Amino acid sequence: MFLKAGSPLMVLRLLLLVCLLAGNVHAGWIDKQGNPLPDSDDRKSVGAFGAQLIFIADEQALFKKWATPSETVDVDTVESVNINQPISAFVIFSGCKPNAANLCKVSMRFRVIQPDGKVYSETPAMEVWHDKPAPPGRSLELSVQYLKVIVEPHEQRGRYTVQTQVRDDNAGTVLFLQKTFSAVDSSASKHNPALQGTLRDKAAQRP
Repeated sequence: MFLKAGSPLMVLRLLLLVCLLAGNVHAGWIDKQGNPLPDSDDRKSVGAFGAQLIFIADEQALFKKWATPSETVDVDTVESVNINQPISAFVIFSGCKPNAANLCKVSMRFRVIQPDGKVYSETPAMEVWHDKPAPPGRSLELSVQYLKVIVEPHEQRGRYTVQTQVRDDNAGTVLFLQKTFSAVDSSASKHNPALQGTLRDKAAQRP
């Protein structure tokens, strides 16, 4: 997670895989030793389908790591961001149901709740994985689109909640995820009023 300047990075190691647990038809997140992990607000599964919500400060670094062949991916996640600095929300998933053409269709919607409890932003349906083959075996895949948010200087400081509805359209399965981040002042934004944000939030897409 990214904290204020001088704080260490906490690395989220994506060793968690969605897989069928032996002896039944339920699926879940497991660690690298094969031990099942319970559902949490930002990580859930139903049947073979599972999804996790993560926050990233540098999406280009994530794309580069994700495109590098390896068994695991080290992701620098964030839970705090400076005013006027971007934070991006991605969904990681596995186990989508293919259709007759062996293609998946997974969608998501975002709602962002600001610190006073009011809705800050909502999105229409966005692409997680449309008309693409299911990730093979137990492998994870990264959402094609993602939400990028910049909290501007005139907006509220404090804790924002990102709620995500992830739907496997072929299976009719829906997962509701949520995660929070804090928007805080940086010394630059407090002392340089010319640093005005031009972006509130937007849907973006992987290259």
